[in-house]
Amino acid sequence: MSTVQPSASSTGADEGSGIVIGLKITSVLLALGLLVQAWLGGTGFFEGNADLITAHEMLGNVFFLVAAVQIALAFFAMQKGLAARSLLIVSILLLVDVVAQLGLGYSGRENASAIAWHLPNGVLLMGLCTMSLVLAWTRPGHRA
Repeated sequence: MSTVQPSASSTGADEGSGIVIGLKITSVLLALGLLVQAWLGGTGFFEGNADLITAHEMLGNVFFLVAAVQIALAFFAMQKGLAARSLLIVSILLLVDVVAQLGLGYSGRENASAIAWHLPNGVLLMGLCTMSLVLAWTRPGHRA
């Protein structure tokens, strides 16, 4: 008679660890990506460098995809009890704000008012990215 014992890697503690790692990666990519975005946009605009503006636009589209991936990861992590609901809410708000930011950016090509809103909206995005970063790196129910 043979018995099969579960290995240490098949415990519930390891279940979903890939999701948590993914959340940590997306949150870091969003926060650091936004800093790069601000540098590319600001330097490109003030120095009149069209290549930096183009890079700013392309990175903005990638930013959208990373924010969408974070929503999916946050949803699955929340379902498994690995992340707080607040991370999902912040992730959704972040994606909505990214869509608004992309719209303002593309509209800003012909509309100075859109560019005027693009800058403070970027500050709001940084706040949401910071909240996302803190929530992704903090276990639910635990405070550092």
